[in-house]
Amino acid sequence: MAASPPGGLRRAAERLLLPQGYPESVSGDYGRYQGWDSLQALCSTVTGTLSTRAVLQTVGVGDSAATATGATLTWVLRDGVGMVTRIIFAWLQGPSLDCEAKQWRLAADVINDAGLLLELLAPGCGGAGPLLLGVAAVAKSAVAVAGGATRAAVAVHQARRENAAEVSAKDGSQETLVNAVGLLLALLLLPLLEGRPWLSWVLVALLVAAHLGCNVRAVGALCLPTLNRPRLRLALGGALRGSPAPKPQATPPGGDVIGLPVPGPEEVNPREPLLPGSSTRLRLHLGAPLHRLVKSVAELRKAAECGTRDYLIVLRPSQGWVGVGLRHGAPPDTPLRACAHALLLEELLGPDLPPGAPMGAALRRLQHRLRRC
Repeated sequence: MAASPPGGLRRAAERLLLPQGYPESVSGDYGRYQGWDSLQALCSTVTGTLSTRAVLQTVGVGDSAATATGATLTWVLRDGVGMVTRIIFAWLQGPSLDCEAKQWRLAADVINDAGLLLELLAPGCGGAGPLLLGVAAVAKSAVAVAGGATRAAVAVHQARRENAAEVSAKDGSQETLVNAVGLLLALLLLPLLEGRPWLSWVLVALLVAAHLGCNVRAVGALCLPTLNRPRLRLALGGALRGSPAPKPQATPPGGDVIGLPVPGPEEVNPREPLLPGSSTRLRLHLGAPLHRLVKSVAELRKAAECGTRDYLIVLRPSQGWVGVGLRHGAPPDTPLRACAHALLLEELLGPDLPPGAPMGAALRRLQHRLRRC
């Protein structure tokens, strides 16, 4: 029996826009994330069209006194500043784009909106207009680096059948379709906004608010399966302050250990802070040289008490950092264990554990000792 036209169109759209094997070939959060991401892209496209009109006005389009040379110089300087910004931003923030993909994904769109607003303000600022365009170029170039890198990280997370390239390509197809719809909406709106600046700003305010709201929902929908520093801190905090029902468990080397339930990624992802660096109490210096960590034999002994034979941990809460020194030739997993240990001590430097916390009495004594470091 022939398929109905609506059903055939739906299957054609799925083949065109979704990865092969959907939904089994992608992560469980794919649909929610892509839905909110498409809505934010629609808002951004319409706002971007309005800002393009403002940029053209700033460089002299429609102004009989403007020259082609002046407009060209403004455009070239704007692009040049953007190129330099891309290189510098990738150098400064490159290492954090993987481990803080959610945070930088949201930050990129906030910065993008700031750049668009600067472009919209430029025509009314006279001689300062080109300067605003330069600052906007800096913002949008940072967005290009952060947005592109974090999109790649999200695609790797969403892929479940070694199909990250296809997931990324289909994401591009979805965005292209949404951008086309946004351009059509902008073409319908531009004639209505001509000569009505107040209406333009009302529309921009609504679009920016919707854009940021959709971005928060999109990033919040992601459930990344790994533990970066913010998620690991939340997991450790949940274990320390969780249900007071630890049970001794036998270990192969002999003896008993206390087994604490540790929250998994599904529990900590919804509570993860979405601003870069917002969850950090202390700066972590992993692999710092010994001469930078300790200045005396007494400090070395104290650091040894907080570490193991493979690493040392130095707490400097009054100076805002915690340092980790690694032994030469230590096992490959030492940096990971040392980082988790340092974050555990950092978590203990926080608020007092509640009365019903597992091992609360012993850990509260340790908390008081750590605060005297």
